[in-house]
Amino acid sequence: MTINYRILNVSAWLAMLAVMLIPGTAYTEGPSRTEYGFPIRFYTDYHVESPHGSIWFLSGVNIQVLSYLFNVLFIYAAIHVFLYIKKRITRLQE
Repeated sequence: MTINYRILNVSAWLAMLAVMLIPGTAYTEGPSRTEYGFPIRFYTDYHVESPHGSIWFLSGVNIQVLSYLFNVLFIYAAIHVFLYIKKRITRLQE
């Protein structure tokens, strides 16, 4: 089985764009946070007010790389299944 790098690239970009385009889940119990990502949440933004303030842009962010890779694999598999079904349907119509 070979890896289709074009589909892999598209699935990696779709997983990243899901953070910006799909609304996150806000949690108020415990530390106040919002989790993003689809189908698995991999980007967490903590809403913590620090008394000194931080100059770092990603100071209250947690990114789980393994969950991101699982998202990429799920999207990659979904695209492959979609293309397989599309190919089978077009063959049946000929």
